[in-house]
Amino acid sequence: MSVRALGTRLFRHGQAYVRHICRRDFNSSTVEKINAVQQLTATQGQVQNTPRIIPRNFALRNVGLQVGLHARRILIDNVLNRVTNSLAAELRKKTARRILFGDSAPFFALVGVSLASGTGILTKEEELEGVCWEIREAVSKVKWHYHDVGIDERRFEEDPITLKDLELDSPIAKGANAVVYTAKIKDDEVQNHEVSRTRSGDDSIAKYPFAVKMMFNYDIQSNAMAILKAMYRETVPARVYYSNIGITDWEIELSTNKRHLPPHPNVVAMFSVFTDYIPELKEAKGLYPAALPQRLYSEGEGRNMSLFLLMKRYNCSLQEYLAQDALSGRTSIILLAQLLEGIAHLTAHGVAHRDLKSDNLLLDTTEESTPILVISDFGCCSADRSYGLQLPYTTFDMDKGGNAALMAPEIVSQRPGTFSVLNYTKSDLWAAGAIAYEIFGMHNPFYGGRGYERLKSNTYKEEDLPDLPKTVPPIVRALVKNLLSPNPNRRLHPEIASNVCQLLLWAPSGWLKPNVSKVPSSAEILEWLLCLTTKVLCEGRINNMAHSSVLELRRNNVYRVGRRTYPEYLLISSFLCRARLSNIKAALTWMHNI
Repeated sequence: MSVRALGTRLFRHGQAYVRHICRRDFNSSTVEKINAVQQLTATQGQVQNTPRIIPRNFALRNVGLQVGLHARRILIDNVLNRVTNSLAAELRKKTARRILFGDSAPFFALVGVSLASGTGILTKEEELEGVCWEIREAVSKVKWHYHDVGIDERRFEEDPITLKDLELDSPIAKGANAVVYTAKIKDDEVQNHEVSRTRSGDDSIAKYPFAVKMMFNYDIQSNAMAILKAMYRETVPARVYYSNIGITDWEIELSTNKRHLPPHPNVVAMFSVFTDYIPELKEAKGLYPAALPQRLYSEGEGRNMSLFLLMKRYNCSLQEYLAQDALSGRTSIILLAQLLEGIAHLTAHGVAHRDLKSDNLLLDTTEESTPILVISDFGCCSADRSYGLQLPYTTFDMDKGGNAALMAPEIVSQRPGTFSVLNYTKSDLWAAGAIAYEIFGMHNPFYGGRGYERLKSNTYKEEDLPDLPKTVPPIVRALVKNLLSPNPNRRLHPEIASNVCQLLLWAPSGWLKPNVSKVPSSAEILEWLLCLTTKVLCEGRINNMAHSSVLELRRNNVYRVGRRTYPEYLLISSFLCRARLSNIKAALTWMHNI
């Protein structure tokens, strides 16, 4: 650094420090005057005092709040001083005061106007990424009821649900390892009737809004800890772990060496996990007699206890949805974007699904034109804290995953050895590329069938892949081909792949024209992000309304929020919650180079 640059920086920071001291003295005197006026008013006006309930951690929380507000004030002052000119001084002061009380919308609007006017454009990438961090923080605080507005998830945290609290009705799915029943909460008519009906008129979901998955237990002893330890993969996306058989706290601590997947709009909503004795349910002896314990069926081979998963009930699987009607091009792209968003979320938290297929992807079709896609069935996933997504592969006895037909080439072709590793970093991404053929109305090339030659993931070449329809945008066709590259090093990172779909959906059309060779600048990208953020925070405010108000709107068939559908706002918010300039630039660069 030159002497001139050093002197300039010292002068600027010295000025900022002096202004900060003066502002602090002025604010402290102002606060004292305000407090004095409030006390005088309270004395003159006969105000009835109400008792206050002070939480136990009030003092600690108060200290943390003051520190947080101080840090937030420094960040805001630092950013606003760089992005606004002297003519906006008064507006900047008002905006800063509103931001300190939790309203971030004026902040984004002011920064966006400044960037558009060109009067105070940020120049340093680190500072621009700092604004992206503020965007992620603001959008992540939006409380989306993204699974079903009729289900209050807080009740499961305060009062864990077990089998005695549920009424199970009919089976809706049965596999080799589990059976799924429709369910509702006993003696909770208000909760059950508040669940809004879907536009397809499915009254059964309105009556039984939950799904309970009962795992088959043949070999694990009837002990809560043993069952949770053996079936931990199924519980990776769960919010609450509970056992009514008496599991102790230290046993739960021992089981926390596995990763936990935070909630996400494109991951199945699993409200509770618990162990219990297997009851006698409808059609049990006809559907799964071997899995029943001998106390229920004399020829049964199952144990008395098993694992139960309480989940939101979805309308159908992706496989069933695609079999109904042909999808529009935009709906297909939104479904692919949601799938990639879910995979990016899994990868970011060190989880590999390893069994992605169209019948493990569930859909909420409340909004007919734009369904919500979620990833479900984590029974084959890898969620190890010690090794992450790269597992040592020393013997053939190790399980590589579930669906062999959609197993990535680097996993299928890997052989065990002393230094051999199974790298799952981009394996789910490869499976998503194969599922994309189904989403866009074609036969999955790795399944085969009548009139179709099946490709094998360990021997195929890129030129063997069939072409997607000409109606599919060229960018999507190039993206699917990239995801199905036999070499994982040539595939995009999951976040960048998801960004490609997001940019195709929401970015300005001028950025995506084939004859445009210049990638938008950081300031242009940030301005676009700020506009998206403002739309989510302002147009999507209905999602922060009271629970009863949202239900009333849904009962009146009000599904659209602002200019876009509810699932579209969810998709945008998922993108903004992980937005980084470097990843967006990487996606744009790739799109311009195809």
